[in-house]
Amino acid sequence: MGLFLSRTFMKSTFFRKPLEFALEIEGENWKQGDPVNGSISISNHSNEEVDFSKFSIYLCNGDLKKIQKGDVKGLVVVDEVVLEGSDTSFSFKLDENSPISEKSSGPYLVCAKKDQLLEGDLMALRVGPSKIISEILEVLENFMRFKVKSLKSKKNSLEAQIILPSTKEYSSIANFKLSFATSGSDIELNYLFKVKKVSFDGGVAQTKDETKKFKTLLTSKEYLIYGDSLNQDAITSTVQKTLDEVKLKPII
Repeated sequence: MGLFLSRTFMKSTFFRKPLEFALEIEGENWKQGDPVNGSISISNHSNEEVDFSKFSIYLCNGDLKKIQKGDVKGLVVVDEVVLEGSDTSFSFKLDENSPISEKSSGPYLVCAKKDQLLEGDLMALRVGPSKIISEILEVLENFMRFKVKSLKSKKNSLEAQIILPSTKEYSSIANFKLSFATSGSDIELNYLFKVKKVSFDGGVAQTKDETKKFKTLLTSKEYLIYGDSLNQDAITSTVQKTLDEVKLKPII
């Protein structure tokens, strides 16, 4: 008995008289760094010749609010494949620090003429964090009892808003954000804390917020074990070491 692997596709059909475009993309969900492969076919419903090379398929980063307002800045082109004829295959590679899909922004595929992106066909891609970042966040939640409140795209990074356990040692930390940036096989962790500090002005105790930043660079040898498995102990140790710099210390 043969083994058949089922593949999923996203499809879209749209019209720009006299042309009919049929777009097919392999897959339904992607992660940062993944390839996005597909093909586009064009049918000409007229007797006139059309220069298909005036059209391209674009990988873009999009801002939905700006797109809805007709603002050309709502689409930023990342890569382009010019249509070569009635049938064109394409392959894009999502950047390792690509924006992920959010409610009002994320990666798009756009089929249009170069100066008419907003008038073309826009298909939002469902892109999530890379495998390694997803696994690190799972370790924080499952082993350190943190809660990831949100995950947002920033410039060349992802920023997680972290809620710490309600324990005395973390009571001085008012806010904690952890950003991830990938460079090849290295991962940079950027910590941003808002810490409550007690000061005495004129003999009166006052609480002030103080911002503290830390940065850790992890190589694949440090965060991987047994091939491509995440070294959970290394991750918890690295994060805890940074937290020890800002958490409430007992008074001896």
